[in-house]
Amino acid sequence: MRTRRDLTIVPLETQNIVIACDSCGAVGDKAGDILKLSPRYTGKFTARVALTEVLCSGATPVTITNGVACEMQPTGAEIILGIQEELQNARITDILLTGSTEENFVTNMTALAITVIGAAKDSELKFEAASPGDKLVLFGTPKVGAEVDLHNVGFYSAIRQLLKLQGVKEIVPVGSKGVAYEAETLAKLSGATFALYETSIDYYKSAGPVTCILVLCAAHAMDEVLVIYKPATAIGEIKERGHI
Repeated sequence: MRTRRDLTIVPLETQNIVIACDSCGAVGDKAGDILKLSPRYTGKFTARVALTEVLCSGATPVTITNGVACEMQPTGAEIILGIQEELQNARITDILLTGSTEENFVTNMTALAITVIGAAKDSELKFEAASPGDKLVLFGTPKVGAEVDLHNVGFYSAIRQLLKLQGVKEIVPVGSKGVAYEAETLAKLSGATFALYETSIDYYKSAGPVTCILVLCAAHAMDEVLVIYKPATAIGEIKERGHI
């Protein structure tokens, strides 16, 4: 078993099990929630985070579990509806959805944990070492809380295109620690340093429920990467190895 960023990877005889999880609290329509939204969006965007993590690795999602720390009716049912809508949005149909709810106590805050399990052969995993001169491209911009566009459909189509593109080495969903953290992690995994260009993007801001993804690619592939999604921005590059 090994980890890669937020993923857990379990090797089996012929393939790997790839596991990603995410949680969300205080987003819903209960009295204790901070961001007031339909719990359908709680399910939708929490599922998006874990699904995107697994898909970016090159694995195919096979199971999704929901730990709903609220009652089934009405909150749990709305959360599950949101998860199902996100699966349709991602064009994922052959997957097992299972989970649990809290029926022993009355809760006053919406809370949810999602785990997505995927499967991939070694050749399908998109984890290639970074080299000096490789480019960092950002799809989307960091947004969190009320800034998040509830109608955004995510990066599923772009991810599928990137996985097929020669020169793309790794695809990273940006989380609450921000773009700079993910870029630094990518570089360190290859024993390298990195440099970020001056742009209007806040590299240290939370990206909430995957409002942007970071693409590591060879320099020759950058132009092809930039046309896959709008907005896409070249934000940096990998520098020499061995000087962290």
